[in-house]
Amino acid sequence: MRIAGTSSKPLFHSPDRLIVGNAPLVGVLDLPGTYQRPPIRLFFPATTTNTRKVPKPASYFVDNRVAYVLQGFAHIVFARHTTRLHRWILRPFFWLLSLLSPVRFLKIPGTVHVKKEDDVSVVEYVPPSSLAMNDGLKEGGPSQQQKTQSLVVFSHGLTGTGEENSIFCASLAKRGYVVASIHHRDGSSCRVPMPDGSCRYYEHLPTGDEYDPSFRLEQIQARAKEFLYSCSWLMGEKANGNGLSGNDDSDEGQQHPIVDQIRQHLDKQKIIAAGFSYGAATASLAATLEPTKFQCAIFLDGWFHIDRGGVEFDFPSEAFGAGRPQTTLNTDTGVADTDCEKEGLTVPSLFVNSSQFQGYTKLYGATQRLADQINACSKDNAQNKRAEMHVIPGTQHQNFCDVIFWLPRRLSKKCFQLGDADAYEAYESTLKW
Repeated sequence: MRIAGTSSKPLFHSPDRLIVGNAPLVGVLDLPGTYQRPPIRLFFPATTTNTRKVPKPASYFVDNRVAYVLQGFAHIVFARHTTRLHRWILRPFFWLLSLLSPVRFLKIPGTVHVKKEDDVSVVEYVPPSSLAMNDGLKEGGPSQQQKTQSLVVFSHGLTGTGEENSIFCASLAKRGYVVASIHHRDGSSCRVPMPDGSCRYYEHLPTGDEYDPSFRLEQIQARAKEFLYSCSWLMGEKANGNGLSGNDDSDEGQQHPIVDQIRQHLDKQKIIAAGFSYGAATASLAATLEPTKFQCAIFLDGWFHIDRGGVEFDFPSEAFGAGRPQTTLNTDTGVADTDCEKEGLTVPSLFVNSSQFQGYTKLYGATQRLADQINACSKDNAQNKRAEMHVIPGTQHQNFCDVIFWLPRRLSKKCFQLGDADAYEAYESTLKW
């Protein structure tokens, strides 16, 4: 979209150049949550089979629910959703604002949105044997046909949703991966639909003079359980390592044939744990609790250190290994224990950080310690490192989210305090590494 009569840059940043790869298209299937499983937005290699019926591309938000997200952030910033201010003023205002919001009319390029079961006659899943897969996430690897496919499970950041990293997920799916973006229901999202038809809003920190570290420690345990359960469910497993059943009876009415097709080609030894900010911490905890599930991990601007109200610790502490405060959840009491020692995170990991987070000395120091913890587990020599650390110059935290594509260039930069780096730098660099 360009301004008529000028040679200026396009009004919006277009993600077209990011969603490239061997898959003809990227299918997007939104799976509502059940009583056991959180909502999942599933990205997969796809193609169209009916030239007469052209499927629509996917929107940035599930069912284009821009108003729901705006109401969620109003609950966080302005007034709780239970107040009269929110109910009678903010909610109607944001409904109206959502009708005029540019993101409502924007679509994710190169995608097809799968909604109904009869869409399988229009959109087909493309199995790995039909794709020339690149070796790993890096470009330029040897092309080869594969019989199995890697699953990437992605966890969103604090106050975020399972939709805010759709461009990154679609970019991976275009390259031949199956990507499941989780929408957490633990109170860390701005707003999430629940299986009983209600919605859960962001849960604010308890008020008081002293900061209670157990709040986030217990919350991330809940997120990690959702993460691991989603892995097991997507693989079609009956149970995961935490004893949670992966066979959800309440899913029967919402099951989609494409999910069964995808399951047949997923490699249980090639799951990739990924996340942004709080989601990176969630992915690191999940990979620590069940390391044999994961091939590797991708951490985008991870939140690995808490420093608030005089309380300070590396987070999640299980990932940092023995000798550090531990926080496993006692299943009998629901309270975090502090005396359990674990090996720490050991899976090969890619850390991609913003300049902003690099500037936070304690936070970045914890990120480096976590990378050192992983490298210390390497049985080979020191040159064969299992953890890679990268910082993208000129970037801010929100450069890793889709917000850069939701508003006009200048407006998005002012509203979301984006860095001076090229808008595509965070995405292209991560995909390259």
